[in-house]
Amino acid sequence: MGGDSGRLRKEIEARLLSSGAVAVGFAEAGRVSAQAAACFDDWLAAGRNAGMAYMANHKEIRIDPRLLLDGGARTLVCMAFPYRSDAVRDASLPRVSAYALLPDYHMWVREAVRRSGVGQLLGEDGRDWRICVDSAPVMERYWAVASGIAVRGANGAAIIPGYGPEVILAEIAAAMPLETDSRPAHTCRGCGACLRACPTGALRGDGTIDCRRCISYLTIEHRGGWDTTEAAAAMATAAGRGTLFGCDRCVAACPERKNKDVSAEPVCAPLPGIVGITAVDILSGPEADLTRMLKGSCLKRAGRAGLRRNALNTLPETE
Repeated sequence: MGGDSGRLRKEIEARLLSSGAVAVGFAEAGRVSAQAAACFDDWLAAGRNAGMAYMANHKEIRIDPRLLLDGGARTLVCMAFPYRSDAVRDASLPRVSAYALLPDYHMWVREAVRRSGVGQLLGEDGRDWRICVDSAPVMERYWAVASGIAVRGANGAAIIPGYGPEVILAEIAAAMPLETDSRPAHTCRGCGACLRACPTGALRGDGTIDCRRCISYLTIEHRGGWDTTEAAAAMATAAGRGTLFGCDRCVAACPERKNKDVSAEPVCAPLPGIVGITAVDILSGPEADLTRMLKGSCLKRAGRAGLRRNALNTLPETE
């Protein structure tokens, strides 16, 4: 591609990095590899998506992200935004995933991208470009790797070389063809730390997760009681009983965390109400207080019934 495309790519990258991203990469939009498509099909066929039936929806777009735009996407701009992972929540409280201590990432990541002004360079919003933040049917980790910003960990996480896996991924599907460049090859260390950290054996070692026994899935996406053998066993573990929302133990175990640039700060601060939220707050606190604490929080994803189920599971067993 010509020099104009290269200059535009550099300007987009600079704006997104200034908006808080720790990595930005560019990939030519097209069908995912046959291997990636087959792996996804196998995952669905084996039922490892558990109750997330929606993962089978819009499969044609998931396999070919050019369909994200009516006129066809030509480029995927892939981004990774950091979230604070320091121990800001009291360790004596039931676990809440680090990313969920911040406001809902769907909102703050989208706002950071819009605030960067890249839309002014790409054309008309909704026709020439579209922001995707874990809501569109996109194989985010696949494209993060394809764009050169990440490697795939054994736990399926996208590991950002020089930073680690504690990031929120996002993409811009753009109608404009932009210059892509080759980047040095990186690989996961294959140390197995993430596999050893999983308390329920949900990680299969091939970059996929059996959600039927994943504490993160079971405390966030699962609806109703844990009435399968796998779910009941997972949530009866010490880790399951000690978790209110999410898990991220496999992410926290990754040694690449030690390499991260500590100067990279999240673009928003933790929510005080979520940092200190307890089982009592959820089960018996005033409804108005709970509503106030959950406003703008990822914890709303579990629903009130799900949060109450999780909170009850963290209480000491009575004889």
